[in-house]
Amino acid sequence: MVLVDVIFLDIDGVLLPFGSPKKSSQDVNFKCDDCIFPNSTMDALTKLLQKVGNISLTMKDINDQQLTIKGNPVLVLSSTWRAQQEFIEDILGSFKGYVAFVQQQEPEVEQIWKPHLDAFFGIVDPCYHATRHDEIFSWVRDNATRKHCHKNSSNNKRKRRTPQELECTSTVVAFQVRSWIALDDEDLVNVEEDRVEVKAIPHVVKAES
Repeated sequence: MVLVDVIFLDIDGVLLPFGSPKKSSQDVNFKCDDCIFPNSTMDALTKLLQKVGNISLTMKDINDQQLTIKGNPVLVLSSTWRAQQEFIEDILGSFKGYVAFVQQQEPEVEQIWKPHLDAFFGIVDPCYHATRHDEIFSWVRDNATRKHCHKNSSNNKRKRRTPQELECTSTVVAFQVRSWIALDDEDLVNVEEDRVEVKAIPHVVKAES
């Protein structure tokens, strides 16, 4: 059983700030023609992936044996961009463009991003339309423990994937959601008028869009 630390990723207002078109959102030293997102937000996401991946805690299990827990970040797309396959491909293409550009000065970035470049670990159901809070919590409930199809990144043949699918050319492994956070510009706690979801508080990182 593989333990995963899920990062739910919104796009508009998070990776792509409102009022920041592609050309004006890049700084003068960031000339990446394949990049949709400004380097400032991509740098922040890179640091988050790195910090979660670097988590290492030592504790004792029920048998009093030492156990080392390591972080294992995975990305799940929660944005409305998930509804269009071409948008998903655009996001992944932008990730690759960012890594190709930044690794020239920061080689470690390639290793940080390697597990996330070919496909999202998961996608919130594009056919389920509700509040973002309910969409995310539905995914958590449905995927708390299940099997996941790992794509073989060495296969260069790209098959067209629907938003409901992940291309699988290698192994299927069981995973369990150990922890999760949601990066979003929507309020996932004060969901609607007279509806406050306190259970979301430990999981929410609200972006200033």
